[in-house]
Amino acid sequence: MAKGQSALEYMMTYGWAILIIVIVAVILYSMGIFNPRASVTASSSGFSPFAASAAVCNSSSLTVAFTTGGLPNGAGSATVDNMTLSSFSGFATDSATTATISATVTSGSSFKAIFTGDTCTSGVGFSASGSLTYTASGAAGSATYSATGTIAGTGS
Repeated sequence: MAKGQSALEYMMTYGWAILIIVIVAVILYSMGIFNPRASVTASSSGFSPFAASAAVCNSSSLTVAFTTGGLPNGAGSATVDNMTLSSFSGFATDSATTATISATVTSGSSFKAIFTGDTCTSGVGFSASGSLTYTASGAAGSATYSATGTIAGTGS
């Protein structure tokens, strides 16, 4: 009898707290708090000496805008040849694609990489790893470099 009473007192004491925790968890789940794709924000990392200032993906293309920082070895200008994307998540395609850019940039200037084969669904998070190939020209001559990084955002 004492064990039954003890179990009943335990359930009456802590049962309400357990019930409240379950209700809060269900509410948070229904709001999408536990959905990792809903928490993807627009971001980028890497690509030095370039900074990805925006990445817009929609049903027709992915466009990545870059701003040029200080070029290596005191170079006055650089020719950006192409950008290749790989390691896709959230795209309609999942194979590596390349955008031909052919832009001559200086420190502080900007350019865009447009991937017409990569599309996204509105509201769905996306991310990809990328590599920019560029040739910097300075007093000592020209050299070819590769800048790697990642981009992420939500389809529009």
